Amino acid sequence: MAQWQPLNREQALAARDFSRAGETFIDHKGQVHEILYATLTPLGYQVYVSPQAIHHLSQHAIAARHQMEIPHLLNNPDLIAPNFEFRETHLYYKVITTVLLVVAVHHKAGVRFVATVHKAHKIKGLHEKLLSPNDFLYIRGGFKWKKWK
Repeated sequence: MAQWQPLNREQALAARDFSRAGETFIDHKGQVHEILYATLTPLGYQVYVSPQAIHHLSQHAIAARHQMEIPHLLNNPDLIAPNFEFRETHLYYKVITTVLLVVAVHHKAGVRFVATVHKAHKIKGLHEKLLSPNDFLYIRGGFKWKKWK
């Protein structure tokens, strides 16, 4: 398996792994998804993107505008934190210009996959003290997470 390294937007797009394209998995709602490509993350696991996820994202303005950024958001996030409500869901945060984007990555039966992308005003659960910096799974050096508290 390849070892993770941070990539810029163009490199992340070029590094998408299509080796399992066409295989299927069952999502957290019991729906069948087909793998389109995978992206390696700082946590050392692959996250799968499906055509169904891309279709879902295309229906939401902010997500549709950034859907080509998904490989970069997953490969080179500013912060990865668990969702305090569902610890198996990892939230990948990335600041693009002045917007904090979040990719929600669900986990089911050993498969991690993109569920959605949305804009955030803060790191989910941090301000409410339901999550602490000790819970962060990854933080890019220099990321000013307190700004988004």
